[in-house]
Amino acid sequence: MPTEIDDRVELWRRELAWRRTVVVLDNAASSEQLLPLLPVDRGSVVLVTTRARLFGAELGAPESLGVLSPAEAVRLLEVTAGVDRVTAEPDAAEEVARRCGYLPLAIRLAGARLAHRLSWRVADLAHRLADGPGGISQLAVEDQTVAGAFATSYEPLPEPVKRLFRLVSVHPGDHFDAPMAAALADLPLDGVEVMLDDLLDQHLIEEAEPGRYRLHDLMRHYSAELSQAPDELRDREEAAERLLDHVLHEVANRAASLEPLALRAHLRLDPPRRPDLLDASEPPDVEWLEQERSNILALVKFAEQESMHEHGWRLARAMWRFCYMRGYFDDILIAHRSGLTAAEQCGDQAAQAVMHNYLASAYTRTGSYLDSLRHLEAAVSISRLLGDHGNEHRYRANLVVVHWLRGDLVRSVNLGRQQFRERPGGSAVDSIRSLPNLGFALATMGRYDEALAVHRLHLFLGRCYGNQYHISNALGHIAAVENRLGHFAKAVRLITASLQLRERTGHRFGEAEARNDLGIAYRHLGMLDSAQEQHKMALELAGDSGERHVQAAVWNDFGTTLAARGSIDEALAAHRRALELATRIAHPYEQGRALVALADHLGDDELEQARRYRHRALAIFERMGVPERHEVRRRLADDDRAGPGPLRNG
Repeated sequence: MPTEIDDRVELWRRELAWRRTVVVLDNAASSEQLLPLLPVDRGSVVLVTTRARLFGAELGAPESLGVLSPAEAVRLLEVTAGVDRVTAEPDAAEEVARRCGYLPLAIRLAGARLAHRLSWRVADLAHRLADGPGGISQLAVEDQTVAGAFATSYEPLPEPVKRLFRLVSVHPGDHFDAPMAAALADLPLDGVEVMLDDLLDQHLIEEAEPGRYRLHDLMRHYSAELSQAPDELRDREEAAERLLDHVLHEVANRAASLEPLALRAHLRLDPPRRPDLLDASEPPDVEWLEQERSNILALVKFAEQESMHEHGWRLARAMWRFCYMRGYFDDILIAHRSGLTAAEQCGDQAAQAVMHNYLASAYTRTGSYLDSLRHLEAAVSISRLLGDHGNEHRYRANLVVVHWLRGDLVRSVNLGRQQFRERPGGSAVDSIRSLPNLGFALATMGRYDEALAVHRLHLFLGRCYGNQYHISNALGHIAAVENRLGHFAKAVRLITASLQLRERTGHRFGEAEARNDLGIAYRHLGMLDSAQEQHKMALELAGDSGERHVQAAVWNDFGTTLAARGSIDEALAAHRRALELATRIAHPYEQGRALVALADHLGDDELEQARRYRHRALAIFERMGVPERHEVRRRLADDDRAGPGPLRNG
């Protein structure tokens, strides 16, 4: 064996020249290390494995290897720990694989740990790998550890890059961008972008998509365990506050186009700590909120857990309008429950009223009317106590729709009318938000001309403000009244325009109702296939957003369309579904509609059951004062003339 390196390289290449060889160069550290080992003649294949990204014209195209699939991960665990042992506990095996992040090295070490501990169940290892301090330490056998493998990539880095790696695990969400990393490290953005590239090259972070980065679960644990010294913990606390400040201002900037006045008044924000990072986030469109939605929810919970209460409730509030317009009502509930806790912890009564109000908005849309009333009454009470007449008026206006949905139409209309007569604090009434609620109640009562006037005023104001969200909703609400008046072709035109606006702006709020109304119009125009398609789309949208009162309405109208097609059994099933939903959420109007439809579709051998359904519907409609009561009363009179029955006298 030659002693000089150049002579060794010559000998190595001479040996390769006459062989057909597969050469594996494992765990390469640098391109310089590889170059002397590459053959110069044809006939050999070289495979290089490395933790770092290597660059060099002599090297082929790199291939970054992802983690295993869940099935592959369990199979590797079987090979390492024993097939019978692993297959006996399939759920625990899947949990171990998940806790290992589907990383081959981690799974092999976990399997080896099981193999050396015959008394352990797979579930015992899954428990030890559970989230929390020390979990990653379970992935070790003798001197081989996951942490040691990660350290090979981490230790050669310069200290500023190491610090950035330690801090990015503060972010609780699935991914982060460069401005967030710059806020965490309190460093200039351009320098942080270079550091992120260094971390990418060492495979310490992943690039989920251009400009968005994430940490593997085990890498997150490793990063956090590097930060346990007191000064590191203080650095992480300060980084968390900087991150929350940056994201809060980012969300507020982007949500401002949706509701500039109310949002600014509610948030009462100080200037951002890092305005330079906000300037870097262009253009400030709301689609960023869609991409970051899950992260922002995680940050709201994180702020609550870390006692950063001012940031927690403000983040929840800043996201409300966006989530409401897109039908993310479960997100509103999650965020604003945490926000309410945060507002209570910091003793901010005005913030508590805000959280109560927006919790009520989601409870209303998901059919929890008593919860909605409870939160609205709390919001009104707090605002009255604070002398905040503007917000008190706003919160009372939201009671209009709750009374309507609960079937108290007179109270709903009276309160809605009263809102117009009030001028809280001497200012003009914020009527654009209260108009739709009043219009719904008027239309349900059969006061169609008044309802049209209210919805047209809503449309006029939406156009004056240039607010496409309100324009699209007003068009849909007008169409719903036109359907009731029998103007079906006009309703189709209005709803089509409304849906086109929604498509253009991404506002999904009210789309389920609009498509259901389009189905009603198509049915009356004899377009039964198109009607059925629209009802199905409405059901899917309402199901995705959890709007149970909308689902009940759609099932009723879908049932009517099915009956028009002659599918009576399917129609009966649809109306029974509507009755079940409406009863569960105490929505009397849809209960009454379902009962009438069931009575209409029952066979001749169930006339007494039909009569009972009509009596129940009449009791509901009489109590509400809706025009449907007249037709039900007439049908019951026809039933009585047709022959005696046990319900003849009620």
